[in-house]
Amino acid sequence: MNDRPNREEGATVMKRRLMQALGTAAAGITLAATAVGSTVAAAPVRHSFVTAPFDGRLYGVAATSPRDAWAVGLNGTQSLIAHWNGTNWTRKLSSRGFLRGAAATSRRSAWAVGGTDWFSPQTLVEHWDGHAWTQVPSPSPTPGGYLNGVATASPGNAWAVGLIGDGPGAGTGPADRTLIEHWDGHAWTQVPSPAPQPAGGLNGVAVTSPTDAWAVGWTGTGSDSGGTSGALIEHWDGHAWARVPSPGHAPGTRTVLNAVAAASPRNAWAVGSTGAGDTNRAFIVHWDGTAWQRVDAPTPVPGVSLLGVAATSPHNAWAVGQTAFKGACGPTCATVIEHWDGSAWTLVPSPNPPSVLVNVLLGVAVTSPRNAWAVGTNDYQSTLIVRWNGQAWK
Repeated sequence: MNDRPNREEGATVMKRRLMQALGTAAAGITLAATAVGSTVAAAPVRHSFVTAPFDGRLYGVAATSPRDAWAVGLNGTQSLIAHWNGTNWTRKLSSRGFLRGAAATSRRSAWAVGGTDWFSPQTLVEHWDGHAWTQVPSPSPTPGGYLNGVATASPGNAWAVGLIGDGPGAGTGPADRTLIEHWDGHAWTQVPSPAPQPAGGLNGVAVTSPTDAWAVGWTGTGSDSGGTSGALIEHWDGHAWARVPSPGHAPGTRTVLNAVAAASPRNAWAVGSTGAGDTNRAFIVHWDGTAWQRVDAPTPVPGVSLLGVAATSPHNAWAVGQTAFKGACGPTCATVIEHWDGSAWTLVPSPNPPSVLVNVLLGVAVTSPRNAWAVGTNDYQSTLIVRWNGQAWK
C-alpha cells in the first residue's frame, strides 16, 4: 500500500475492494462517482435535514422503538442519514464522505461512523443529540483509515471499529490493520487492538456493558488481492482487547465475519461467509458465554454473503445479505434474510424490487419480535428499506 494508485488506477481498485466489502464483484460498474473529499472538520459541524427522494445506498440501521430508527449510507458525493419517525422516512445529507454503521440508545443519542474519502480516507464520526447531527473529532491514524461499525450501551460508552489503511475504498487488503476507537462521554480515543499478521480489519462491533464488547472481521493475506482470509473475533473485558478463537475456518478458504450482535453477555451472534471454490456458504457463529461455536445456516443457490445481524433474545435473531457466486453477482444478486427462532436458522422470503444488477441488504436492526428494519441498495442507485411487521418483510 506504499505505492499509491493514481485516480484512474484507484477507481479500478476501489471498485474491486468495495464489491468485496458488499459481497459482490460485478464487472462493469463504475463507482468513481463515490469519490469524495478527505478533510475532517476540526470543529463541530452542524447539519440540516433535507427532504428529497432517496438515491444511493444504505449500509447500516439502528432502531430504539417502532417510532424511532436511523439509517446511514452514501448518496453521490455526500454521506446519507435518514430517520424514521413512526410514519415516514426523512432524508438528511450530512458532511462529505460515507457512513457505514449506526447505533442508538434513545431518541436523544445516536452515532453514525464511516470515512471521508474512498481514496485517502480519514475516520468520520457524527452524533445525534436529539436536535441535530454534529461531526465529532475522531482519531485518524497514519496513513489513514475508516470505521465500519459502531455500538453503544450508554451515552458514556460507545465503540467504533474499522481498519487502518490508505485506501482506496473498503475491502480486505494485504497491508490493512485493525482499528478500534472508544467514546468515554467526552472524546473518542484510539484503543490498542490485536493486529493479526499479515493483515486484518474489523467490520462490526457489539457491546452489552463497560466490561463486555465484541468486534469481528477478518485476518489473512487479503482476499481482494487474490489471497485468503480467516474469521477474526476480539473481545473487550473492561481492561483490554484480546483475540478469541473462531471456529469453523479451514486453511485456504475465504472466510470473513461482517457483523456481530449481542443480546446479553451469554448470547451473541456473528455472521459472514466462507468459501474455497465456487460457492460462498453462510458462516454463522454463536457465543453461549463460554465459547464461539459454528451453527448450521441455509445457503441459497448460487451462494450467499451475510452482511448484517441483529438479536433481541435467545429466540429472536435476524441475518441479512445477498446471494453470491464466488463473491460476485452472476448475473444478478438478490436479497437474503434468515431468522433464528431459538432452534434453527431458516430462510425467510425477502423483497426484491426490479433490478439490473443487484438487490442487497447490508444492515439490520430489531426492537421486538414484531418490529425490525433491513436496509441496503437497489443497483447501487436507490436505497432499499424493508420492514418486518411480525408476519412478513415488506
